[in-house]
Amino acid sequence: MRVRPPASVSEWLLSVAEVLPLPYRSKLPYTLGSAIIELGEYAEAVGSEKWNERASRTHRSSLGSEIEFQTSRLGPRLAKMVGPRLEALRNGLEAQTVAVLANGFAELWHSTAAIEAAFRDLCDAAKARGVTSRKLRGLSAIIASQVGAAAESPFSPLREAASWLSDSEVDLFRGARSEESAALSEHDRVTKAEDILSVVRTGHVTVWLTFYRAIVDSMRTVAGPMTFLRADWALPNALDNGPNSFPECAELKQLQVDVHWLEELHDESLKIENRLALVRVDLGDRRLAGAVEDARRRVEAILSVAVEAGGVSWQSASAYAVLVDGKVHSSSIGLDLGNHSVPGDEYGIGATAEILTSVAEQLGEALEREPMPEALMEALSALREARLTDHRDVLFFGVRPITPRVATALEDHALELIASLLGVKATSLSGALQTEAALGDVDDHVAAQLMASFEGGWQREDAKQRRELEEQLVTHAHGRRVISVGRVISQADQIRSLPMTDLQRADFEDAFAICTEPSREAELLREVLRESSILRARLRRVRNAVNHGLPLSTTALHSVRGYAEKTSTTALNLALTWYKAGGKGSELVQRSDQDWSARTSRVATGVSWADHDAAHDEPL
Repeated sequence: MRVRPPASVSEWLLSVAEVLPLPYRSKLPYTLGSAIIELGEYAEAVGSEKWNERASRTHRSSLGSEIEFQTSRLGPRLAKMVGPRLEALRNGLEAQTVAVLANGFAELWHSTAAIEAAFRDLCDAAKARGVTSRKLRGLSAIIASQVGAAAESPFSPLREAASWLSDSEVDLFRGARSEESAALSEHDRVTKAEDILSVVRTGHVTVWLTFYRAIVDSMRTVAGPMTFLRADWALPNALDNGPNSFPECAELKQLQVDVHWLEELHDESLKIENRLALVRVDLGDRRLAGAVEDARRRVEAILSVAVEAGGVSWQSASAYAVLVDGKVHSSSIGLDLGNHSVPGDEYGIGATAEILTSVAEQLGEALEREPMPEALMEALSALREARLTDHRDVLFFGVRPITPRVATALEDHALELIASLLGVKATSLSGALQTEAALGDVDDHVAAQLMASFEGGWQREDAKQRRELEEQLVTHAHGRRVISVGRVISQADQIRSLPMTDLQRADFEDAFAICTEPSREAELLREVLRESSILRARLRRVRNAVNHGLPLSTTALHSVRGYAEKTSTTALNLALTWYKAGGKGSELVQRSDQDWSARTSRVATGVSWADHDAAHDEPL
C-alpha cells in the first residue's frame, strides 16, 4: 500500500499509482499480447503441413478461447486500436498468414500509441465511482505486459510513473533548481507518467556479468558476442596499467568510474582462495528492457554445455553493469561471492575452463551469426539440471541433488524441445537415438574385448612389452581411447602370445571372430539392436509413469538411467551440430538411421569389419 503524500493529490491518481507497479518479485502477467505472441510462435513451429491436423486444431481452439477472454479485459481505447488486427487474425486460415499477423500485432502491442491508450483506459477507470482494485489491477497488468521485462525491475518505469502520479512536488524535485518545484496539475502528472511509460529505451546494449568458482583457461576466451575474462588477469592489466593489453581494457577503465563493485571485484580477484571471472555480452541494437536477463541466459547456455560434458557450474556473483551506446546506464550494488573460501573441486573447475575454451571454438561462429534459439537454451538448462543426480556440483560443492525420477522428466522435456528444433517427430528422434546407441554399444563391446588382455598390464613383468604393443594399436583423442581394428587384427598373433586369463582370451577370440566373420558381426548387431529396442520401450514406460503418476518401481527407474543419459546427450549433440552447421535438422536425424543401414548392408555383402577398417581407416 502506497503512503498518501503530503501534497494534495486526487484520489483517482492515488489509485492508479497504487496499482500501476508490479508487486515485489512478480513476473510479467499473461495478457492478450501474450496470447497472440503464443499463437504466432505456434503457427511458425507447426507450419502449414500440420496446421489443420486434429492436434493443431485442438491447440488453436484453446488459444482462441484464451484470446477471446483476454480481449474482454481490454479497456475501450486499446480495444478500438487493436480491433482490426484481431479481426484479421480471426480470419487467418493459413499458418504463415497467422504468424505474420501475430508478429504485426506484437509490434503494435508494445508501441507507444498502444501503451498510451492502455494508460488512458486505466486512468478513466480509476475515475469511476466504486471501481475496485481487481478491475484496476487487470488494466494495469496490460500496461506491464506492454512495457515488457523492464516492468519487473525494482526501478521499473511503472514505479517511476507511479511516483509522478502521487509523490509530493518536494520529493519529485529534490535536488533540482528551486524554480522547478512548482505545483503540478493533474494534467502535468498524467502527461509525465505517460511519457515515462511510453518511451521505448533502445540502443547498442552491452552487459557485464560476474561469476565465482570460475576459471578462464586462456585468460581471455571469445565465443561469438561473449567474451570470458579471468578476473585476476584482466582487472590488474586494465585498472593498474599492467603489461598485457586486450580489446576490453578501455571499457573496463570506463566502468571503474561509475560501477562501484568493480574495485571490490579487483581486490577479491587477487586473493588466492578466489576463482573469479568477468563475462562481457554484446547484445547489439535492441531494447534495454530485459538485457541483463537475456545476457545471463546466453552465458548460462554456453556454461551448460561445459557442465553437461563433465565440468562444474559457475556461480553468479550477482554484480552486473549495463552499457547503452558505450555509456554506463545502470549497475548492481555489490558482489555476492557466497561461501567461496571453502576448499572445492579444483580439478573440476579447471576442466570446466578447458571445456569452455573448446565450446567457444566450436560454437563461436554460430553465436556470432545468430543468438542460440530459446528452445535450445531451455534444453541445455534442463539437461544440465538432469545431471545433478551425482554430478561434481553435488559431490564437491553441496548442490542439492535431484532424484532420478525428476532427472528422467527433465530429459524427456529436453528431447521434446530438441525434436521440435530439428523439425522431426519425437518418435523419429527416439528411433534415431536408439540406433545410435546400439552402434555405440557394439563398438564399445568389441573394443573392450579386443583390448581385454591389456587390462592391468602395468602389474605384469612384461609391462614394457605390453605398453609398446598397445601404443601401436591405440591412440588418444579428446580424452577417448581410439582403437584401430585393422591393426589389432594384423597383430593378433602377438596379442595371443601375451599371458592372459582364460576369460580375457575368450573375449579376444570372440571379438576377433566378430571383426573377421560378417556372420558373427551380424549376430551381434541383431542382439544389441534387440536389447536397445527393449530399453527404448522400457524408458517410454518409465517416462509415462513419471509424467502421469503411474506405478513405477525403483528397479525399473534405475535400469533406464544409463540409456536415458546417453541418448539425451546424443540428442543434445545433434541439436548443437544443427545450430553450428545450419541446414535441415531432419537430415542429421536420418543420418543415424543411415549409419545403421550402412553397417548392416556392409555385413550383408560379406565385407568384414577388419577389411572395411583397413580400407577406410575408421577406428573405434
